[in-house]
Amino acid sequence: MPQDLLQIALEHHRAGRVRQAEAGYRAALEANPYNAEALHWLGVLMVQAGQADQAVGLLEQAARFRPKDPAYQHNLAQAYLLAGRADDAIRAFERSAVLDATRIETLLGLGLAYLARHRPGDAQAAVDTLRQARRVGLDSFDLHHHLGMALLATGDAEGAISSQWRAIDRRADDAAAYYHLALAYRAKGDNPAARANLTKTLELRPAHVRACHALGVLTSEAGDLRGAADLFRRAVAIDPNFAPAYHALGEVLQRSGNAYDAVSAFRLAAEAARESDEPPDAIPASEAVADLERKLALSGDAAALHFALASYAGMSVAPAQVPAESIATLFDRYADKFDEHLRDKLQYRVPELIAAAIRAADPPTPADVLDLGCGTGLCAPLLRPMARLLSGVDLSPAMVEKARARGLYDQLAIGDLVAALGSAPRGFDLLVAADVLVYVGDLAPTFEAAARCLRPGGLLVFSVEAGDGDRFQLQPNHRFKHSKAYLRRLAAMYGFAEESFAEIVGRTEADRPVAGFLVALRLPPASAAAP
Repeated sequence: MPQDLLQIALEHHRAGRVRQAEAGYRAALEANPYNAEALHWLGVLMVQAGQADQAVGLLEQAARFRPKDPAYQHNLAQAYLLAGRADDAIRAFERSAVLDATRIETLLGLGLAYLARHRPGDAQAAVDTLRQARRVGLDSFDLHHHLGMALLATGDAEGAISSQWRAIDRRADDAAAYYHLALAYRAKGDNPAARANLTKTLELRPAHVRACHALGVLTSEAGDLRGAADLFRRAVAIDPNFAPAYHALGEVLQRSGNAYDAVSAFRLAAEAARESDEPPDAIPASEAVADLERKLALSGDAAALHFALASYAGMSVAPAQVPAESIATLFDRYADKFDEHLRDKLQYRVPELIAAAIRAADPPTPADVLDLGCGTGLCAPLLRPMARLLSGVDLSPAMVEKARARGLYDQLAIGDLVAALGSAPRGFDLLVAADVLVYVGDLAPTFEAAARCLRPGGLLVFSVEAGDGDRFQLQPNHRFKHSKAYLRRLAAMYGFAEESFAEIVGRTEADRPVAGFLVALRLPPASAAAP
């Protein structure tokens, strides 16, 4: 049971449902306080939520249980770095590097830790470490950006400029890179280039207080005191506690002959300096995790962009599903020729395979049946004979109208399949998903909702495209593949017993067979509720 809790929490964490992940990790630790994986992943979550002190304690415990695991040492080092403990971070990164010299991210982290500590010799140590990361294959924005910062700290302005331009080649809209490029040009003595890059920084991030302050300094040096004062006032409007801008404003006002306002600015500078020395109020971990989840929650536009990038650029972390709007639009256009194309062109035979799997599993009869992603209703003639009540749901209004025309469904609805499952707790004996879960990557919400929707002894029967690895992969054709290990792990997590798990060819594509899995799962009579 503790391992099930941990696996459920990990699935939530991977999908961005971080509040559920936190609850799962804590439940696993209540069951076993020595669970190194639960300690580790809860610590990682606290790092992500900005809770450095809690993260350090959890990750230190995990590392004591797994002292030879380089990932545990690496993540502990990250927590130390977040907590401002650069010495401890360097030692932990070094331990991780000794355990696995090929961990590029550890070399990058070690370089950042040297930069954060900034003792004599640390800037050169950061340069050496980051160059080592580059030699072993790292060629990312972060590498070049931070190498540029380290080179500038050693006094190598030319090298810093070159590195920041490489960073910008990899991420052209990053304000921080332009800001540090401006600092490098300033160190070289090229004030026009510094000004141009500070202006670019503020175009990309208007609230970049340090760029605003630095541009004010250049403007003041050029003799434009009024323009400089405007920039310093803009800086303190961005951050009322940014003392250098108040101080610079005071100096400009003093040079302008405005002694009274200058004194006021110097007084505000002193107050802001005192304010910055006070430790910030601690944020409860639960609030920090909730805030992290809000940040991870994508808007509709962002979800569509994330999906497109994953489809065409091979992102290492696939989105959870194809955007609903894309599915509905696709199948609305496809509805009139859907049946003919599937049957004649793609040799689609998933409905018949599903019907055979249902009969072999000896379903409750007559059954209340929900056809998830029913489309035009190709499964309806096969499901109707075993159904007391036959319902269907699909995202596409045009598809639902085609299904309605068959006259075989008792109920039809337009909507999301997880929402449909959630609206009918313990409402069905049989759930069918024929070639619909290929548009959903993260199946944990579907399995959880199905476990709540099914009556004890009920069946979930579905098809997916067959994948390798540990989870799921998004293909260029906008369909997901799911691995056997992933499906079986979810089944165990949500209390399903496996009735059958068959390798199938459900259709062809470009005259080639598409490998899939056909799975029948039963909710045991004793499982009155999902975990």
